[in-house]
Amino acid sequence: MGICLAVQALNAYQYPLTPEAVHEAYVLGERNDRATADFLAPYISPCTGLEVSCFVTQIQVLTPFAQVVDLSLRNRSTSYTEQRALEDYQRRGDTVAFQIRLIMPAAYKTPSPDVSASLRPENFWRSFRFELKQRGRAIAPRSIHSDPIYSLPETGRSAVLDGAIVLLVYGAKDVASEDATIEVRTPESKTITIVFDLKKLR
Repeated sequence: MGICLAVQALNAYQYPLTPEAVHEAYVLGERNDRATADFLAPYISPCTGLEVSCFVTQIQVLTPFAQVVDLSLRNRSTSYTEQRALEDYQRRGDTVAFQIRLIMPAAYKTPSPDVSASLRPENFWRSFRFELKQRGRAIAPRSIHSDPIYSLPETGRSAVLDGAIVLLVYGAKDVASEDATIEVRTPESKTITIVFDLKKLR
């Protein structure tokens, strides 16, 4: 079992967000500077060294406030406005998300040109099991999404599947402001456990 303990921040997990809080989160993401990186650091827990069929390289928790920061940061090169950030938050509602990054070990090697991408289907992540627990009780996600990760194509070689990002979304009212344990069980029955102290996150 691999165990990672998330670095703790000093703020309080909060919802719903006021327009002022959305403004603060939007500006923080737009800055994309040391303050942005320092804020997001406690929300990310890297996991390395567990060699299984797929590496669980990182798990990130996104509170309602952190989701606004994250979207503002990722969309800063576009015409993403503060009004759009507020509308997105209102449409999304108060949720807590756990983003799990899976990278296949083969992605660290040069793939053979004759290996078909179909041998590594995009739904490979379904052979993993994900569970969020608080006080020993499992919490059912509102939804689960995934996005494949592909390598960049090279001359004479098409892009190949490297991994996936799996997003577990929970209603904020179902996730208490206390320790939250996320468990990832691999196809080899190995478990990675990460604990986030939500009362110390904003």
